[in-house]
Amino acid sequence: MKPVIGISANISPADDPNRTFSKGTKLHYIQEHYCQFVLIGDGVPVILPAIEDLDYVPDLISKLDGLIITGGVDVEPSLYNENNTHSLGCDILRDRYEIELIHAARRQARAVLGVCRGIQVLNVAFGGSLYQDIPSMIDGALIHHRFAEGKETFHNVLLTRHSILSEIFERDEIEVNSSHHQSVKELGKGLLPLAASQDGVIEAVHCPDDRCTYGVQWHPERILHDPKQADLARWFIRQAQF
Repeated sequence: MKPVIGISANISPADDPNRTFSKGTKLHYIQEHYCQFVLIGDGVPVILPAIEDLDYVPDLISKLDGLIITGGVDVEPSLYNENNTHSLGCDILRDRYEIELIHAARRQARAVLGVCRGIQVLNVAFGGSLYQDIPSMIDGALIHHRFAEGKETFHNVLLTRHSILSEIFERDEIEVNSSHHQSVKELGKGLLPLAASQDGVIEAVHCPDDRCTYGVQWHPERILHDPKQADLARWFIRQAQF
């Protein structure tokens, strides 16, 4: 049986001004890139719409072999005990749902991967905090956000030597795409860094006490033409197999 991987959905609110269809109705959706990430690793992708009743989460996780927490809007700062100074588009329903997904997946020893916003949600789930705005809060920061016309930003990332990432990529420094203005600040209890950009922004984390709990700040699903990013997908899907 191929491993079944749940992919957390983005939410488009009912009053989303950028949407021209299904007006007045909340939508749950994902970008196809995430499905391709799972498929290239020979897994089965399943979309997970955010639900308010968190009592359903353990049963849901029991049907899955792995979990991907996707990118999207900023995390609600009150969840890491801060006031909102720079966070945009927050949806606390999604935040709480994804945090509960992470807790349930860890309790049931499922493979977990956080991507972009996902690494930030992972860090908050572990009790950590976030930089709400990299450009105004980190001196000398690189450009981490996408350009206005949607063109990808790329920069180099230093990998921890002799880590699983350095093994997958077969080097200690890689180039990644970048599409965020927030990042991990104080690491959550139990998480360790696996990569950082030259300005000190944490780019990957893992929990060594779990069977497989990882987060990356870049978007590997959008650059699967890079054979090593595809190898990362294959590695993660293998970890989801029991």
